[in-house]
Amino acid sequence: MKAPFILAWELTRACNLNCLHCRASATRDRDPQEITTMQGQTLLKELATLGTKMVILSGGEPLVREDVFALARSGTSYGLRMTLATNGSLVTPEITREMKASGIARVAVSLDGVTSAIHDQFRGRPGAFELALKGIEHLRTADIPVQINTTVAAINISQMSSFPPFIKSLKAAAWHVFFLVPTGRGHDLKPATIHEYRTMLEDFYTVYKTSGIECKATCAPQFSRILVEKGEPIRTKGCLAGEDFGFISSTGSIQPCGFLALPCGNIKEAPFATHWQNSPELKRLRDGMGLIGKCGRCTYKDLCGGCRARAFEILDNTLGTDPICWFKDG
Repeated sequence: MKAPFILAWELTRACNLNCLHCRASATRDRDPQEITTMQGQTLLKELATLGTKMVILSGGEPLVREDVFALARSGTSYGLRMTLATNGSLVTPEITREMKASGIARVAVSLDGVTSAIHDQFRGRPGAFELALKGIEHLRTADIPVQINTTVAAINISQMSSFPPFIKSLKAAAWHVFFLVPTGRGHDLKPATIHEYRTMLEDFYTVYKTSGIECKATCAPQFSRILVEKGEPIRTKGCLAGEDFGFISSTGSIQPCGFLALPCGNIKEAPFATHWQNSPELKRLRDGMGLIGKCGRCTYKDLCGGCRARAFEILDNTLGTDPICWFKDG
């Protein structure tokens, strides 16, 4: 495991919104201990050398960092596919021009409702929905591919069936659905029930097959099992945390994923590869034989793996059973 195929880098925890589900518990102000521009450029060069293919610049809100496009240009120059995840409210025509010039290949905009009432409640700011839609329009005008990210919880699951036509009306290239993991401020947000989760994933399969756009379920590894049981090919294991996917916090802490707040070293103390290859925590995650409970007994454990972040947050055990799984023992 020289490096993850995809790495998400939380550029900052600062954000202009106050989202109910924020995994980062974002703040208004930037942390003075954030990775510097030079440290970030060194990190990107190392990742490219190790074989990482894609970097997601995220937050907080990454557009509050003045050097976001300088970092994107560096990553692009090293051969990395640079993408960016934003709430969309700060996207202007000027910003899209800088995105294009820096080589950003795709922008993910978060939309958690098909109406302003739900989205604005989710995002903690009146007008957030309209600002996100304007941002998407600016991105489309600039011919930058747009991905829509949606977090599913009890507050908005009733709108999920309305999302596919809404996504298509926005001419988005992809719809990535994130099933709530109770981390950060998400601890205080009611998740979907197991029944709702199962129904949503089964309905999502229809969208996956018929919508004509790229659809991905995140923090929902059981979807991989659904695909296999329906005779569909799968590209990756359900939970990629600590294997093909990695995360770096704004202050340099390495984690298996953004939702699994398990420190596995810091790039300020040693090169990324040193921690990624040698961290005892990461080694335990990669050893599928270490899973316990229902996940440990399941015949699909090498395919699905269960959500390690959800097990950690709810059961305080990264190797425990994914609490939201409805399948009986494999």
